[in-house]
Amino acid sequence: MPSIINGLFAGRSGISSHGAAIAVVGDNISNASTIGYKAARAEFEDLVAGGQAAGRVVGSGSSVSAISASFEQGTLEFTGKSLDLAVDGNGFFVVATGEQRFYTRAGNFKTDSAGYIVDQNGNAVLGFPGGNGTGDLQPLNVNTVSQSSVATTQIEISGNVNASSTPIPVATVPAAATTTYSDLNSMADSSTVVNVFDALGAKHTVTLFYFNTSTVGTPRQYTVKAYANKEEVLGGGTAGLPSLLGTTTLTFGTDGARSPALAAGANDMSPIVAWSNGAASSTIDFRFDPYTQYSASSNILSINQDGQGIGTVTSVEIKKDGQIFALLSNGQSAVIGTVGLVNFSNPEGLSRIGNNLLQQSGSSGEPIIGKPQTGTLGDISAGSLELSTVDIANEFVKLITLQRGFQASSRMITTINQLLNEIIQLA
Repeated sequence: MPSIINGLFAGRSGISSHGAAIAVVGDNISNASTIGYKAARAEFEDLVAGGQAAGRVVGSGSSVSAISASFEQGTLEFTGKSLDLAVDGNGFFVVATGEQRFYTRAGNFKTDSAGYIVDQNGNAVLGFPGGNGTGDLQPLNVNTVSQSSVATTQIEISGNVNASSTPIPVATVPAAATTTYSDLNSMADSSTVVNVFDALGAKHTVTLFYFNTSTVGTPRQYTVKAYANKEEVLGGGTAGLPSLLGTTTLTFGTDGARSPALAAGANDMSPIVAWSNGAASSTIDFRFDPYTQYSASSNILSINQDGQGIGTVTSVEIKKDGQIFALLSNGQSAVIGTVGLVNFSNPEGLSRIGNNLLQQSGSSGEPIIGKPQTGTLGDISAGSLELSTVDIANEFVKLITLQRGFQASSRMITTINQLLNEIIQLA
């Protein structure tokens, strides 16, 4: 049967539960500046002692049933540091020490002495190395640049050649061994320069000259010739003079478009170049597509090519989809990999272990691994950090309420103690 003693137990449990809740508020306030921190709250439940008759149940106070975190999106602060990352949306970064994995929203990363991307505790940041963003999660190293396509093998150029320029006979295009770039410039309608790379990663300059070789029989024709410096080509000659690599003829219809059109997968010229530095001979496929011949100044709209030279990493750029690009000292860029993210069916079930880290638990579910911007996973915001979700004003309002509950529970024990003294004095 309930008695006044139940009030003592209720007061004791009230002190305990409110004390725990005040500790949670204190923890939140102290983490108001912690990157990626999610504000927690104490969840109360009532206590009822057993053996009470139906209709006459007197509670025994309260207890804290759980301390849960709310995984709402925090404010993103721009820092400008390339390895400061924030998840805009769902998901967690994955970090690891050996085989043990942890999860975090704190993206204040850096590189260690070996070039690996790590968190502030030295844990390796995991992702998908290489350019395809698939496979198992592995540590990411900014010094590991894929060189699977060093040599230039394909160049695609689009633009326009001037239909109103003065034609010249094909035979008058200089071809002698002593021909200079100046000679070619004086006769060509226009020219452009592309940098190509051989199998050793060395850079070579190829100059393309466009000659209007239209005649009475072929009124809409341009001849394109590709040259490199003689000293860079095996068996070349005098340094500084041009060596012809290849030539092609572009013909156009009355509407200014190429006629016949270049077939899909076809090339206009494919010279095989043997470089003098010992690099393996390479075939360079040139495509002039789309190309037009209008009565306007000759111009280049775009140049797309493969291949990249060897260079050291000067900086890192990370896109919203998590792709990590290394900017090289030779002006090229290469994909290092993709930052990995994971999500859980119940993120609130993750266990907090300190150092901004969370760990999988039985109630969190299994990690769902993927790339940013896929499935339910959010974007990567580079140069930004996610701030704590703690609202100081809200926490102090909670603190006042909890303080009143703690004081009231304490006063209840004092009051019941006085009542018990009155009963004793009746004896």
